[in-house]
Amino acid sequence: MALPSESLTLAELRRFSLAQLEELYCEPTSSLEVPTVAFEGLHLAWLDTPEARHPLLRPIIYLGFAAAPFCVDFERSCWSFLGRRLKMGRFEARIGPSRWRKTDTICLHYEASRLPGPIKGLLYDEVKPLSDSLCLGLGGINKSEGRGECFYFALSR
Repeated sequence: MALPSESLTLAELRRFSLAQLEELYCEPTSSLEVPTVAFEGLHLAWLDTPEARHPLLRPIIYLGFAAAPFCVDFERSCWSFLGRRLKMGRFEARIGPSRWRKTDTICLHYEASRLPGPIKGLLYDEVKPLSDSLCLGLGGINKSEGRGECFYFALSR
């Protein structure tokens, strides 16, 4: 890795290849703490998994996370879309092992969400803080490694 993750900027992270994002996400973290602030989100890269290539799921993910601005607010435990106007996807952040990679991360569970049961049952994401102002996330659906993970995203303040 060319730069220590603590000194990375969003501009630098945006230039990372998929292999570099994978390596960075799997780097050991000395201590994980759930952030208490809101971050703006940015889609970084698609993964090559069945769900990421799914002909119905991919356009939905694209519209929600690549084509429009989104935010992850850890203080209010929710995602918001179109800036911060449309709040939805309440989550509970839990520190633990990643479902998709060999690392510890912040797992976002959506059981507390008021979204319809079938929708909230599909949701699952992970976030790895790199510094106080930058996080690397792995977005996807509630499935096992090699199926559920769909894309990398950045969260910045």
